[in-house]
Amino acid sequence: MSGSIRSNRRLRARESESHLLKDLVLTFQGASQALEKSYGELQDRVRILTEDLERERGQRIQLERLAAMGEMAMELAHEIRNPLGSIELFASMLEGEYAEQIVRSVRLLNHSVTNVLHFGRPIAPSPKQISVNTLLEGIRSLVQPLAEQKRVKLEVECDFDCTLTADHELLHRMLLNLVLNALRETPTSGTIRITAKGTTITVVDSGPGIPESVVSRIFDPMFSTHRDGCGLGLPIVKRIVDSHNGTIEVKSSDSGTRFIVKFLQNNLHNTEVVSEPITCS
Repeated sequence: MSGSIRSNRRLRARESESHLLKDLVLTFQGASQALEKSYGELQDRVRILTEDLERERGQRIQLERLAAMGEMAMELAHEIRNPLGSIELFASMLEGEYAEQIVRSVRLLNHSVTNVLHFGRPIAPSPKQISVNTLLEGIRSLVQPLAEQKRVKLEVECDFDCTLTADHELLHRMLLNLVLNALRETPTSGTIRITAKGTTITVVDSGPGIPESVVSRIFDPMFSTHRDGCGLGLPIVKRIVDSHNGTIEVKSSDSGTRFIVKFLQNNLHNTEVVSEPITCS
């Protein structure tokens, strides 16, 4: 009898040990699977972080290259401006249609160089009361020959006594950027209209319009919807408008684009473009 009891006890002990061993195996398998899952998640995380670091490294290298290119462009622009001034001076001493064309071309080139030089610099407007009619006529006289070459009609509408308190040179640069941009987008036999009423100046073209998907980006630096554009003109326009505490609104459709610039007078402030005289009519 006692032997049978001892045998039963040993059997129960073996069964208990077997259950304990199974529990240990199951626990180990669960821990192993959890560890394997954590290791996989860690590998994925490391891969994502590595990709992010590589992307950031690539972006940093690109920014460094762009900065170096920007410095080189500014140095080159400085070098170009000096001979441009001489060319314009000597051409203005000549007479005839060709001399006028040289002067006009030099002024447009000087405008492009000035965009590069002044991109990203602080702005300091020198406001005074200016004739808006004189400002618009200056733009017309400079752009009219280019519009005629493309057979684009250039219309200017402004009251003779319309005035603004603003920096003439900065507004000339702003309008020239807008009108040249409109001329580039307007097809042959199209129309560009510049109007001024009160403290609002509007530039309208009959081009194909700006795609709705990119309208919000047109004032971003280095962004252009045109393959020949450098992406500086419209950002500088925005900065000049901001420096005069103004607003600029864009309305575009497949029948053309309208830029509406509104100025609030007697409340100018500084932003990111320097006012430095450029040649204008």
